[in-house]
Amino acid sequence: MRTEILVIGGGVIGSSIAYFLARRGRHVLVVDRAGIATEPSASWASAGGIRRQGRHKAEVQLSIEASIRWPTLGEELGADLHYRQGGNLLLAETDAQVERLAAFVRVQHKKGFADVRLIDRAEIRQLAAGVAPYIVAGSYSPIDGQADPVATTRAFASAAQRYGAAYLVGTACHALVANGPRVVGAMTASGRVEAEHVILAAGAWSDALALTIGLRLPIKVEALQILRSTPAPLNSLGPVLSAMDRALSLKQIHDGAFLLGGGWPGDIRAGGSEYLIRRESVEGNWREACAVFPAVALQRIERSWCGLEATSADGIPLVGPVPSRPGLTVALGFSGHGFAIAPAVGRALADQLEGKPVPELEDLRYSRARST
Repeated sequence: MRTEILVIGGGVIGSSIAYFLARRGRHVLVVDRAGIATEPSASWASAGGIRRQGRHKAEVQLSIEASIRWPTLGEELGADLHYRQGGNLLLAETDAQVERLAAFVRVQHKKGFADVRLIDRAEIRQLAAGVAPYIVAGSYSPIDGQADPVATTRAFASAAQRYGAAYLVGTACHALVANGPRVVGAMTASGRVEAEHVILAAGAWSDALALTIGLRLPIKVEALQILRSTPAPLNSLGPVLSAMDRALSLKQIHDGAFLLGGGWPGDIRAGGSEYLIRRESVEGNWREACAVFPAVALQRIERSWCGLEATSADGIPLVGPVPSRPGLTVALGFSGHGFAIAPAVGRALADQLEGKPVPELEDLRYSRARST
């Protein structure tokens, strides 16, 4: 089997890349080991937050572009992404935290996020009336928000296919294929695929594939927990909430349920393809949410799960060509940051493969990392 561009991994990053390439008339084949956005992939498990504030400086330009794309992305892809621009609100509880928060806001302004502002107790309660009474200040980014990660990933995949991309799902990729240092394709459960260019965007499964050509990626895999509550009254919470010195991300999704994240760990098992929930992580995550937004305590935990997330050594993504392996580009190690910037990453990589300058990827380049 032959194709121009082989994308390994049909998650939100891989499918965004496939969409932008196919829309430009490139011949694209996407291979995914399971279905699109299925358990336990990061795209299936994502909390779906879309934020600019708090971004590493290397991600700033992509996050700005993505924040512009998100409001009309559903229309562009022809699907309901359950997108909501409710803002992102980082909360402070003490005077010492307020001082740190004010410094944080100044940093956001230096990054170009001029609309991010420090707000007081009264304005916080206008935005999120149910926050705990001891919350005294917040950093508010009004154009941030949330969307459904599964719906978004599948919308990218469907749109890519409408533009001519082919998808092989439920098809394991066993190894990359190289001719000398040059990567020329992959061995899959459906046979050998030869390609002019290979894009490795397989998330947690990327490292094992890279090792088949002697490339050790500077990533590790973590099982990160999400909790879903029973549905609360709609419009109980507008912005996505987080709090200083608390491991918490809290939002209310379109059906009324609260979705809780914050980086609480589970355990990886079965050779890195399954996970176990940690009771202490469930209890800790729930406790933090109830402390910040007491209405959560009126609900119960309906479901808990983990996604397998590939995190990079320095906590920011690896995006771009691998100099020691011509023909191979990587888009991985998103470290929990990938969903929000996926629309911009897909566009940027499509430009890069056409030889266009992409300064917004410069600080994410693979060559910054030490590898073999």
